[in-house]
Amino acid sequence: MGLMYTTVIGYAIVLGIAAYFTMHYLGKALNSADAEIIDPKPEVK
Repeated sequence: MGLMYTTVIGYAIVLGIAAYFTMHYLGKALNSADAEIIDPKPEVK
């Protein structure tokens, strides 16, 4: 029973680390300020 809990917790930790690194690298590569350059916000009141 302990092996099952250890496996599930370990797998969740590995998935969390993989998701963190994926978001870290995507966050650096995809600059959100580029959207304003490509498609500027219209100036309406």
